[in-house]
Amino acid sequence: MNFKTMFGIGLVGFGLAFAQDGSFDSTPAAQSMSEQQLQQQEEQAAASESLTAPVPFVAPEIPKESKRSSFNAILHGKSYNRNSNMAAANNTDLLLKYPNLFANRKFFYIEPTNKLGIVSLGSFFTAFDISKAPYDDTQLGRLTLGYAVPGFGFYIRAGLGRERVSNDAGVVSKTYGGDDWAAAIAKSFLGMNVAADVDWLTTKTQTHADPDLGAETEDRFDSLTINLSLTNAPTAKNFTWTLGARFVSFNNETEVDGEVQKPGDPASYWDIAPYIRGGLSVLENENARVLIGAAAIVSYRNYDDPLELYTLTAVLQPSMLGEVFVGEEKNLMFYGEVGYDWVAFQYMKNTDTDTNRMMDVMDAVNASIGFRYQYKDFLAVEMGLGQKLFTGIGNFFQADGTFIDFSAMVRF
Repeated sequence: MNFKTMFGIGLVGFGLAFAQDGSFDSTPAAQSMSEQQLQQQEEQAAASESLTAPVPFVAPEIPKESKRSSFNAILHGKSYNRNSNMAAANNTDLLLKYPNLFANRKFFYIEPTNKLGIVSLGSFFTAFDISKAPYDDTQLGRLTLGYAVPGFGFYIRAGLGRERVSNDAGVVSKTYGGDDWAAAIAKSFLGMNVAADVDWLTTKTQTHADPDLGAETEDRFDSLTINLSLTNAPTAKNFTWTLGARFVSFNNETEVDGEVQKPGDPASYWDIAPYIRGGLSVLENENARVLIGAAAIVSYRNYDDPLELYTLTAVLQPSMLGEVFVGEEKNLMFYGEVGYDWVAFQYMKNTDTDTNRMMDVMDAVNASIGFRYQYKDFLAVEMGLGQKLFTGIGNFFQADGTFIDFSAMVRF
């Protein structure tokens, strides 16, 4: 049994243990709540000093200056807030980053362009999507299973692609690109949300050959990513921030009898990147608002042997988001955003060649626009159109970097 399989079994055991523990504290499924009530519940759960007990829902008056305006009382799809403005409303990506936000939400979400579907039953939730290898064309189906109560949530995720052939000559095993094991956990306390997630992805199809005669050959084409984050979003008034750090261990090499013989391109490395994100409303009335956001990321990357190379990079990502309700019923919304990537500083040092390089690069502005139509309180559809930065799996017009996203959500 290889190490990645053991890692996956550990994730499953971790999830089952928490699910059993949570079942003793959970109450029967609550009636469907409005998005505003759910957000109030999150604020109360986050404000609790207890790190284990769910907080019962009580409906206090919402302060006028609270972040929970009518704009934030909406759950959007992936076409909204692609630049991660922290003052914006929740979208499905944020729910998957902070799985405690699934608590008491009952909905069905489908997004054909990105091959994504989510069902949330108020506590248990599941998602189907695809896992795409970044360095070849392999795609695998992926399953997410999770559980959430007010103030706490977790999920485990797997997309499997394995093959093993054994004969008289030896054993050859293959792991397909996109093979993925992941888990996430989030907890509310002291007015904040804290989250951690881990993801182990096979970046392209790899082979392990162990012949009875001859050298053992093993490809290592994988990436391990660990994220930690802390945000004041549950109780923020106008300014919302997130502090976090990401660690990546990227392998792209072939070993022969335990020794690296064929380093790949790009080369193997490890990277650590602390970051801060923020956002606030600068213009707002009952029908429209404008949000300003920014992120600052500092990355240190160290490349593996035989390279003697490291880089230090600072990236700034300012963004703007505007949204407006149309009509007295406020059932139609238009939104648009722009994001700017600026590599403000990069220092590269190669000790093999005694080379230093410094650079400063301003990338182009990337823009998107979308709309949302909501019928009563149970059906919503969204469509978004963007260019350049926002290309991805299943998007149209890949040649010129343009995407079209379409999604629908049914609430219960």
